Amino acid sequence: MLTPYSATSPSMTEASTGSAAAADDLPPFASLTTDEERERKAERSSPGTYNVVVNQDSFQHLPEYNDDVESRKEFLSPLRRGSVATSLTSSLGRDSSADAKQPREDPNVVVLPRFEDISRRGTFSSNNPRSPLSPTAKHTIIKDEDPEEAILMEEPEVIDARDPTQDARYLHQIRHVVWKQLVPAEPDQRDGMARSSVNVLEAAANVFAPLYHAMMAVAALSLSSQNENERLAALQHYQQALPALQNSLRSPEDLSSDGAFLTHFLLLVYEIAAAEAGHSNLWSQHLSTLLRIALLRREVFGGERFPYVVWWICNIDLDALFSGAGTGEFIGSMLNNDMIPPPSFHLYPLGVDGSSVVYSDEVDTLPTILQLDYEVTIIAARLALLAQEFRHDSGFDNPGLMQKEQVTRIRQSQVFELQEALRQLWAAPGVIMIAHDLDALPDRSKQLYEHAATLYRSCIIYSHTSMWPGQRLETSPDYNTEIAVASNQILNMTRKALAEDRSDCRYLVMPCFIAGFASTDGTHRMQALDLIRNMEKASIGRNTAVTRRALAAVYERQNEQFMNTGQSLDVDWMEVMQEQGLAVVNFGL
Repeated sequence: MLTPYSATSPSMTEASTGSAAAADDLPPFASLTTDEERERKAERSSPGTYNVVVNQDSFQHLPEYNDDVESRKEFLSPLRRGSVATSLTSSLGRDSSADAKQPREDPNVVVLPRFEDISRRGTFSSNNPRSPLSPTAKHTIIKDEDPEEAILMEEPEVIDARDPTQDARYLHQIRHVVWKQLVPAEPDQRDGMARSSVNVLEAAANVFAPLYHAMMAVAALSLSSQNENERLAALQHYQQALPALQNSLRSPEDLSSDGAFLTHFLLLVYEIAAAEAGHSNLWSQHLSTLLRIALLRREVFGGERFPYVVWWICNIDLDALFSGAGTGEFIGSMLNNDMIPPPSFHLYPLGVDGSSVVYSDEVDTLPTILQLDYEVTIIAARLALLAQEFRHDSGFDNPGLMQKEQVTRIRQSQVFELQEALRQLWAAPGVIMIAHDLDALPDRSKQLYEHAATLYRSCIIYSHTSMWPGQRLETSPDYNTEIAVASNQILNMTRKALAEDRSDCRYLVMPCFIAGFASTDGTHRMQALDLIRNMEKASIGRNTAVTRRALAAVYERQNEQFMNTGQSLDVDWMEVMQEQGLAVVNFGL
């Protein structure tokens, strides 16, 4: 830190009196050109007082007070770094004519012709892949098993908004609506979200303008169902986020910054939530960019600073893969490169050792459920990738009857291996013990178990019915009971969650759709449709509404098929959705 230098101070400090080595042999302060020289001179002088005099000209170069293009470019380039010395040098260079007029009678007076806010030059980035928070974050989480000791030291600063009233409303929407749907299994969901990962994004957005605009875009979009004007505001923020992000990336290494990573994540969410049939959409491009960023961050940092974000992206890509809209590029690459975060890194907050904090009331259940959820998700990803392989095998329907039967048996054998892996997970003693008293589980344990349980049952149904067109006709009737039981259990869990006012648990929408499609009971089919309709009301995007319409279209096709042929088992719901223009990237958003 530089010691304030005063023109009235003696040239030597008291500590340096009598020391020849500490003599002030440097030129006048105004002639010094580097911070190091100024610091040495300050150390050899007694601390004093100083005055800062500002006037209108002092702020004329700040972007909010200036229309100069170059100044605005600097503001939009947070990756450029600066110091007091470089600030002074650049100011002198630009204002040489004005500077020449400054009085120079006192060599110990330094006139800064330009006031520059150095904090604007920062970037939300870090070389520490395991640190739970950015150095710019305004709060610190202390890992401890007692939830009372996981203390938020200070709230994140409110983003420097152009419209404080509107931005406060959008931030409230992000915290209390959007984030609960994106990341349901977090502490404090019902009482302020002080320990929620949304704080990480807010802190990052304070210093990274593209992320700020991405947050505002998602918030405005989520409000557009109530007010159509919000859709325009969402689009405006989105259109500001893209060029700001582009301007901030000066080199390939800049793509690995935390700000770029988190911004692309929210832009992915925006594109998925805003998707409309027949319109171009960039969700797959953002997903591909996130894959490149994740690989680059691993190369640059040797790990991932936000492993829980990678896990969220894997689940988003899995949903797109199940619906047939995605290729599984992200989650497939994560699997192949062994980059899917282990279960001990799936939840925020992270402790000092980089792993997720487990509180005292969760110790007996959460680690087991995290492992269960992880393994179910991995098997689900392998199942969905296998289904994509089957569906893109154009030669399956062409060969002769005997050869097709042989290929079908091979396929059924591959599927059976994954089904057995799922069944064994659910037969584990620890899982059976937890399932006996679900109502007593802490909130995070309960929601993660619910996610794992509904995903497991969805995979059982999907593996019997949707791996390739017409699969249900080739599935043994012996599995009809397993399909019916899984469908009924999914509907019961969803009904219970909605009764507890937990419509933010968007991971229930896809299981409801699968359960409704596979059910042969008319009452259960209508229940699935009604449950999705109820969750549609709180959705931040249009996908849940499209999911409901798609299920209704599938029902109609099944009824037609049954009337014509006496059975409807060969109706392919993916084919119906494609024909009707009802493509869904994420069932719940």
